[in-house]
Formats: sequence, structure tokens, C-alpha cells
Amino acid sequence: MKNIVSGGQTTYGHLVGILMSDSTIPRIPGDPGHAGTFPFPVVYEVLKGFPFEDLVNRKKDHIDILIEQAKALEKKGVSLIVTDCGLFGPFQEALRHHLDVPFIGSALDMIPLLQRFLPVNQQVGIITGDTRILTAGHLKASGIDPETVLIAGMENSSEFNRVVIERQQTLDVEKMRKGAVDAALSLSGKGLGAIVLECTNLISFRRDIQNKLNVPVFDLVTMIDTFISSIRPRNFHSPSMQ
Repeated sequence: MKNIVSGGQTTYGHLVGILMSDSTIPRIPGDPGHAGTFPFPVVYEVLKGFPFEDLVNRKKDHIDILIEQAKALEKKGVSLIVTDCGLFGPFQEALRHHLDVPFIGSALDMIPLLQRFLPVNQQVGIITGDTRILTAGHLKASGIDPETVLIAGMENSSEFNRVVIERQQTLDVEKMRKGAVDAALSLSGKGLGAIVLECTNLISFRRDIQNKLNVPVFDLVTMIDTFISSIRPRNFHSPSMQ
């Protein structure tokens, strides 16, 4: 049997392409910006010239940069394209019209599905970087009624603000971990049924949050893993016949 391999690219084997904000903050395993987060190959493109303010204000003034870099990832043969920030949800629909592979702009897109699963007396909680930045417009872009979710932010974490907002170059992991857990704990006792980490910088602390609140915790990496498991399905071995 012939084994024919097609060319046309410079490099091969990347499953996921990740669009990164143009910053140099420290990133640790769990963060999509750290390649060690994934047990499969990923490739990156940096969104140079794309201002964070466009995400906050849901402006499409520089969407051409987003489309250009996403298509650059697509040319590298990836099967999925994602972003490193959960505020890209309002750009989801536009990107779908320019790409031939799936695009995920925000972990918030999981929430309508989770709401279908949870008991009616339970709610999904969102942990975001700053509740003043995550607007009703961001939620509605992901199909979420703002009145149906609980939201906590990292405003009280001096380490989060120093590193992520002010973009300092050192990270105290334990301080960041405490801030993430404290934000999650502020949602407890409110009929919480699941948590979605909108902010990708918090994914590294998923297990800490789950251990403290004992509820399922979802995030962008959850979505990526789910997608990849669908194109690399597990092999199930039937028990031998007796």
C-alpha cells in the first residue's frame, strides 16, 4: 500500500493555532500562552497593532489584523483557532465568515450549553479579570442573558492587576492563586452550579478553584481539549469474546 504525504506548508503537525495579545507578561502552564499547557502541538501568532481597548469597547476598527493573523494560522494547517482572551466573543461571528476552520473567541460561549444541563435552581458563575470590563454586550455576544449568571472579578487581587493589567514582568504564582480562589469563593452560597473562567490567565488555578468550591470548572482549555478529542478520538477496546 502506498503511503503518500502531501506538501504545501513549511511546518506540519500543529493542531491548534492561538492568537496572542501583544504582551510579554509571564505565563505558566494552564495559560494558553504557555505551550506546555497542551499535550499536542500548537502554534502562535501575535496580534501586533491590535489594541486591547477594541476588546473592551467591542470595536471592529482593527478587525483586519485579527482576520489576517487568523488566516496565517489557517495556512499553517491547524484544525482549530482560538484567542488568549475571553473578550473576543463579539468578534466570533465575523471570523466565522473569513475562515475555513472553527474559531473560538471566548469560553463564555459554553455558558448557554451549561445552563441547559444544570438544575433549574443552580447558576453558572463567571470569573473575569475585571467586572467593569466584562459588559452586557460581551455576554450577549455569547448568547447569555446577563440576568442569569453570577459574575466575580479579580479587581481585589493586587497581583493580577500588577501583572495582567499593568503588564509587569514578574509573577508571584501563590499570590495570583490566592486571588483566583478568593474571587471564586465570593460566588459560593449563591446557588452556584458551575464556574467558567473567562480570563485565560486564571486557568492555571482551575484545580484550586474546583477543590475549594466542589463544582465543575470550565475554561478555554476545556473547550480546546473537547474539540481535539473529537478529531483524535479515544480507541475503545471491546472485551475479548469468551
